[in-house]
Amino acid sequence: NFFQVNPSLQGGANVTGNGDTTSYHSMQVELRRRLSNGLQFQSSYVYGRGYQSVFTSFRKPRFDIEDGGAEGNVVHALKATWLYELPFGQGKRWGNSFGPIMERLVGGWQIHGTTRIQSGRLIDFGNVRMVGFDRNDLRDMFQLRIDSNQRVWMLPQAVIDETVKAFNVSATSATGYGSLGPPSGQYFAPANGPDCLEVAPGFGDCGARSVVVRGPMFKTMDISLTKLVPLAGRTRAEFRFEMLNAFNVVNFTPISGVGSTTASGYELTGADAARIVQIVTRISW
Repeated sequence: NFFQVNPSLQGGANVTGNGDTTSYHSMQVELRRRLSNGLQFQSSYVYGRGYQSVFTSFRKPRFDIEDGGAEGNVVHALKATWLYELPFGQGKRWGNSFGPIMERLVGGWQIHGTTRIQSGRLIDFGNVRMVGFDRNDLRDMFQLRIDSNQRVWMLPQAVIDETVKAFNVSATSATGYGSLGPPSGQYFAPANGPDCLEVAPGFGDCGARSVVVRGPMFKTMDISLTKLVPLAGRTRAEFRFEMLNAFNVVNFTPISGVGSTTASGYELTGADAARIVQIVTRISW
């Protein structure tokens, strides 16, 4: 074939471009109180949606999907931080006449706190087929589940079992599936199948292109109790007792992997840090 370009390089062309784009739209509201009567706080609420463009083939146009995955594309986020000075000691509501010794014992107490409450991050199951259910059904069934062995999952066990069967395909068996047999009921299946082959893998000719669901809500609160002790002049000591994730809320990291084994990404193994208690001492001058 004298008309074939680079006949010794038939593994395809490597094309690098800068066509990928992302977009983010949000509304942000902030409520703030400056320090007055011993109380100060700042809080904010953000509603946001993020999207990214995806390129699959020169045969297909680009398309936008919700930006899920590691970034998470958090839709709702409420954050707050506050400081409250206990009303004891000189210049406060009670104990204004305290002497130096009582002031060092009773005055200078503060309570600090931070809170973050946000909707679960968005994760994408990708270009798969949903058999026996639709996106609305998936949102309802995508819930935290802890089995008798204290293992954590996000999908019903029946869906996981049948999905493993659907991804165990075999070109030599009578059914087209592996030793586990053909799937039934509700399950995820590969986009490509005997009845449909995608021209551009990932575009969604056969599969759903992008199946985005929301993981479990994220909640955490940090609290600290601080004692300020004046020493001499501008020198002072600070003693702080801190609890990070004070209520020990377990925030699991959601995943969306599906595949031919239970190790393909069905089980949740990652979580945010548990409660941390620490004591901090500092001298300022």
